[in-house]
Amino acid sequence: MASATHPVVISDSGDNPGGGGNSDQTFFLQALLKAGTKDVLLGGMTDRPATDACYRAGVGATLPLSIGATLDPLMCRPVQIKKAVVKHLTPVTRPEEGEAVVEFDGITATLSARRRLYHSAESFRDIGVDPAQFKIVVLKCGYLHPTMKVLANPALMALSPGAINQDILHIGNHRRQPTWPWVADLAWTPKPYVSARFERK
Repeated sequence: MASATHPVVISDSGDNPGGGGNSDQTFFLQALLKAGTKDVLLGGMTDRPATDACYRAGVGATLPLSIGATLDPLMCRPVQIKKAVVKHLTPVTRPEEGEAVVEFDGITATLSARRRLYHSAESFRDIGVDPAQFKIVVLKCGYLHPTMKVLANPALMALSPGAINQDILHIGNHRRQPTWPWVADLAWTPKPYVSARFERK
């Protein structure tokens, strides 16, 4: 929030749906609310029940929402929002395709009934949200899409928890010891051998 340049684009890399993440982890949402951040775009929360509730309420409605931890309720907990305002609902013919935009506590969040990539600037503009207008943009992705990279000022990649946690050093290694990087000064000498295929005609 104190950065002189914006938007600060942060990659929530551990919960990237493009890499196999659930896209429903709430660690970032919890941190944003705890810090009292404002003017934030949180892209890509997968939550079918919350999305369905927004469709039932309609655009302009204010409603309480439980957001996140619907696909993986073990790693984190849902966040209870007392008053969320529905700003956009994408016209769909099947509920499982639904996506909504809600605002609460200085945060604009996209909700989706299924895992969906919100990585490009167009994926937000298609639902009436301009990521360039926010101070902070949190994306559930690894490396930035080119259309977001040009907007990021600066871009930060967070080694966040999730199904594809990339903070390798702090992930427990219980099966193969010793292994680098868990053993920083690992002394290892490879033992080359001739492949059985070498003699094949």
